[in-house]
Amino acid sequence: MRYEIGQVLKQEQVMSLVFGRCPMPKRMLGRHLVAGGQIIAAYHPRAVRMRLLADDGSSYQMDMVERQPVFALFLPHQRRFLYRLEITLRGGETIFHYDPYSFPCQITEEEEQEFLRGRWLNAYQKMGCHPMEIDGVRGMYFAVWAPHVQCASVVGDFNQWDGRLCPMNRMAHSDIYEIFLPEVEEGTGYQYEVRNQQGETWRVADPYGVARGENYTSKMLNVKRFDWKDRFWMEERRRKNVENQPVIIRSLSGEDPSEIDRIDASVTTHVLLSKRRDPDMMRRTAYSDGGDFFVPPFCCEEPDAFRGLVQTAHQKGIGVLLEVSMEAIPCEKPQVVDFLLSNLLFWIREYHIDGFAFDGLTGDSRSWNDIFNNIEVSDGPANGGTSADDESRRSILRQAMAMVRREAPGVLIISDGQNLRRPGDSRPDTKEETFDFFWNYHIKWNLDHYLSCRGDRRAEHFELTLPLQKPGVDRSFVLLDYKNVNVLNQTSIDKSEEVYYDMLSEAKLSYAFLTGIPGKKILSNKIRDAKLRDYLYRLMEMYRRYPAWHACGGEEQTFEWVNGMDAVSSVISFIRRFSGEKEFFLFLYNFSGEPREEYQVGVPSFGEYRLLLNSDAAEYGGRGWFEDQHPAVTKQSCDFRPYSMTVSLPPKSALIFGFGPAFSGDR
Repeated sequence: MRYEIGQVLKQEQVMSLVFGRCPMPKRMLGRHLVAGGQIIAAYHPRAVRMRLLADDGSSYQMDMVERQPVFALFLPHQRRFLYRLEITLRGGETIFHYDPYSFPCQITEEEEQEFLRGRWLNAYQKMGCHPMEIDGVRGMYFAVWAPHVQCASVVGDFNQWDGRLCPMNRMAHSDIYEIFLPEVEEGTGYQYEVRNQQGETWRVADPYGVARGENYTSKMLNVKRFDWKDRFWMEERRRKNVENQPVIIRSLSGEDPSEIDRIDASVTTHVLLSKRRDPDMMRRTAYSDGGDFFVPPFCCEEPDAFRGLVQTAHQKGIGVLLEVSMEAIPCEKPQVVDFLLSNLLFWIREYHIDGFAFDGLTGDSRSWNDIFNNIEVSDGPANGGTSADDESRRSILRQAMAMVRREAPGVLIISDGQNLRRPGDSRPDTKEETFDFFWNYHIKWNLDHYLSCRGDRRAEHFELTLPLQKPGVDRSFVLLDYKNVNVLNQTSIDKSEEVYYDMLSEAKLSYAFLTGIPGKKILSNKIRDAKLRDYLYRLMEMYRRYPAWHACGGEEQTFEWVNGMDAVSSVISFIRRFSGEKEFFLFLYNFSGEPREEYQVGVPSFGEYRLLLNSDAAEYGGRGWFEDQHPAVTKQSCDFRPYSMTVSLPPKSALIFGFGPAFSGDR
């Protein structure tokens, strides 16, 4: 062996490569400049001979190093050239391929430093698996962040899943492992095979992988080749002020993605897609609990198929929201912060996603034992893991909101908290710390509890009305659901007409109350009862038509109590109005099982109040109690209002009146 070869290929390094413990194979393999020339080295675990075939037609026999399947060649010049390897294997088979280690790293030092600081927002463009052409040779480029491992390699159909064949090269500072595999084609499956500090070997899916195969494999696909036809939607999204627009979300979690084709755009404005979570993936991704952050929500779909669904939704006028779980994510690590921010940007740019629904902001995350099962994974406690606390999640969400609002105005940020301040912080809300909208399930839970109470429920009455007095409720999402909807869907054989009427009345009362109070809306699962479905769609049509029902007030008050204190009668009344509109609406709810005839209610203006909806109307399965009533307004004060009128309320019912020019005149 020549002296020059021995200077590059040290014995201990060669043996670490052969025994699968080499984290930086490019220090030996590939092309290396030395005094007076260059060394080219290559490795194949089953090789007995190797020849180098240069692009100018010349060929060179390579020498075996340390009696191992590592071969090297000294050339007395430093000219860079393209070459292939002719490898003769045990058994006599000969294979030809370009040398993966002769191609340069595609991640720059600047990008590596940005990744370490959690600021490489375009990381998804190089991390993961991407088709590339380098020096005129097409292939696939792989890069993965694998902290605290001895070494990593790519395995797949292209190398018979042999982890010895394609060891990846660790970059100098970041624990990013990368490799370019020439002539590997799209569509095949792959994984990363890693050896942890204890010598155990694991195979993991690609955290940046854009599609999943069977058995936790990733698929090599190009997400850059889709012809989007939703330009009008994207331009409108940028200009639209969603705060003063109706928003009705339909969750498609666990449903067939083609359900988007059948969604009624006259009712629904957005769909919410959630990821399927696999408990067996808990240790199989380096960044989270197996949520497949870069994979479309429906794992059976490839990227283009999912983008087609998003485009279909946009062409129908429906936005697409994506759930992002903050639970079980080690947010204190800058590299993971980079991963999450890059992921959001990926969905915005590559899939035209219209918003993100974050959860896990207020809960504790699990202790993070990384995918490689190392004893020590961080500088935290001696038990081997750290818990990402609430402040870590708040910090990353501040960065996420700033990035999204800068990069894609109009993309919604929704969370399970109203803002990013610590509990008890009384400072005024700021744009940087306030989500566009937040989930508010407490009103729905209080309503269910109130309806379940029997006998005296005056205490529960005030629990029901108290959340409506809190500021910011108009920026919340309220769940439209009924606690016994599954029982309601039973056949008439399973329940009497009286039971059906009572449950239907209670369900319609619930939907009317949850629609009338401030806040955007979330639709529950499919409603099979035709009468209830028609009734809910009527409510949704009114919600979308009138700004007083759906707009956020800002400095203006869109919600006014008439009487939220009548716990004895179990009646609640309030007014919804919107600045600049001449019309307003009076909502009356009778939660009692008894009718309230000649019930006096205060009103702010003298004139005609038109009954727009009676939940007990016959067309919605009711008995038609007090359907045709025209209450007269008198100058008698009531409920701290200068005028009043007397109405009759059916049991467990909602009445909605409209006042203003649009509701006066002939009926």
